Amino acid sequence: MRHASRWAAALLAIGGLAVGGCNQSAVGTAAPAGEKPAKVEAVAGSDSKRVVLTEQAVSRLGIETATVGQRTVPYSALLYDVNGDTWVFEVTAPRTYQRTKVGVEVVDGETVVLVSGPAPGRTVVTVGAAALYGTELGTGA
Repeated sequence: MRHASRWAAALLAIGGLAVGGCNQSAVGTAAPAGEKPAKVEAVAGSDSKRVVLTEQAVSRLGIETATVGQRTVPYSALLYDVNGDTWVFEVTAPRTYQRTKVGVEVVDGETVVLVSGPAPGRTVVTVGAAALYGTELGTGA
């Protein structure tokens, strides 16, 4: 049993070293001195907030987007909150994102058919929405 405990301790130590290195940023990805990577702004008449990212933050998060089709968005754009409500992050200006509530009729594979939400032709985030949500709530980077 003591032998197994040693292996467990060794694995934890190695894992700790690997995770410790994850905190370092790559050269050239940091925001300019004094500039935060994200700014969160209140939106009049809305419970959701606007998230404005620097160019470097957009790149680092790997933000990807898609155009809303005729009542459809990619499944990867859909977020669920703690109450089970469904949302997407809409692009409202360059590097600016706002969480928008959507009504889901059905999820058909990788496509979500909406009953309410952004109009066709609007742009929604398909990669990086969870990071934007965390930033909006003050729990993300």
